[in-house]
Amino acid sequence: MNIYYLDIDMSRLSIGIPELSLRQLKAALYVADEKSVTRAAESLNRSQTAVTKALSDLEATLGVKLFDRTFAGMVPTVYGEALTNRVKQAEEEFCKAGVEYEKHKVGCRPFRAIPIFSMEISHKRLAAFVALFETHDINATASLLNITKAAVYNSIRQIEELLDLTLFEREAMGVIPTNFCTILARHVKLAFYQIRHAIEDIASLEGVTKGQVVIGTLPYTRTFLTPRAINSLLDKHPQLDVETVEGPYSGMETALRSGDVDFIVGAIRDDGDSPEIATIKLFEDQLAIIARKDHPLAHKKDLKMQDLQHAQWVLPSKQTPSRQLFEETLKRHGMEIPEHAVQTSSLSMVRGLLLGSDRIALLSEHQIHYDKMFDVLDVLPVQLENTFRPIGVTMRAHTQPSPAAKLFLMHLKQAALEISR
Repeated sequence: MNIYYLDIDMSRLSIGIPELSLRQLKAALYVADEKSVTRAAESLNRSQTAVTKALSDLEATLGVKLFDRTFAGMVPTVYGEALTNRVKQAEEEFCKAGVEYEKHKVGCRPFRAIPIFSMEISHKRLAAFVALFETHDINATASLLNITKAAVYNSIRQIEELLDLTLFEREAMGVIPTNFCTILARHVKLAFYQIRHAIEDIASLEGVTKGQVVIGTLPYTRTFLTPRAINSLLDKHPQLDVETVEGPYSGMETALRSGDVDFIVGAIRDDGDSPEIATIKLFEDQLAIIARKDHPLAHKKDLKMQDLQHAQWVLPSKQTPSRQLFEETLKRHGMEIPEHAVQTSSLSMVRGLLLGSDRIALLSEHQIHYDKMFDVLDVLPVQLENTFRPIGVTMRAHTQPSPAAKLFLMHLKQAALEISR
């Protein structure tokens, strides 16, 4: 079975699109719900022969038996249950997109009559749509999917005609998604997320855990916690693929909500009452002031915060929890906020700045674990009281993780437990 993998830059995260017929998957779901090919065919407005062939072709593609014929009717096997549970969630995403469509286009026909929302459209057309949404470029989309530009144009034109909406605005440098295009892409990607992981669920039932886990990493966890969890995971499951994504939290949260990443690991943000996001707190960690090993302040006795008033700082951006805690600490000590600090989230940049100057930085001691081990950087002897931050993992609240993601989460929790002892 082929999966289209779109490997774009940081802002265009990878997404796999399984080469599975949506019509066949829908047939399997209806047979599981109705426990009868006859009743499923009636509900789908297809012939029994067509539904039977759809199941046969799907079983051949997946290489497993999905249903048992019994006196009680068509009963899903464990593989059938694993598949249809995911397909049900995929169908819900298409329906959510349909609801949004009806809100967006007043007076339109019912969304269930439109093939995009009823899973009656070719997955290849949706693959072209998602690829163009990610790349904003017809040529890049054609190259990624190994199809012609004409095929891309045809797919987009058909989808736009079905919706009676423009999805992409043409500009000199490429195409720009419309507002509804962005909404539709999010739900389509989440639907394919479920279908993609259905394949991994079936493999897991065969005793083979495979697939990919995509981890969004915030600065705190990139040096020690996340690498430790990944190494532990791959020591036991070397067949898994792991991808990490670095960037600002806002971008990774968008990717999380669209199914482009499985987790965000780092300092926990307050997402309010968002029903789509769930967070697990792993431990709390305190901020520290970091400098090179031979810094003039490294051996100063009775070092106090006020001694750092005129220091040259390297700080995280103003939108981060760490920066907010730092500024609150300065205010408590009656100190002014540095006017010209270097702002960066890159540890390699911080390291270069500290080693080549007398600058000091705001980090966690865990972030310089290896620098401290090799006597490169160290913690200055000044206490930053009330600067504890919750460190945790953020995920989608109502999505079942893939087998690979579940394993990573288990190893992440174990690594966090070892670090916090």
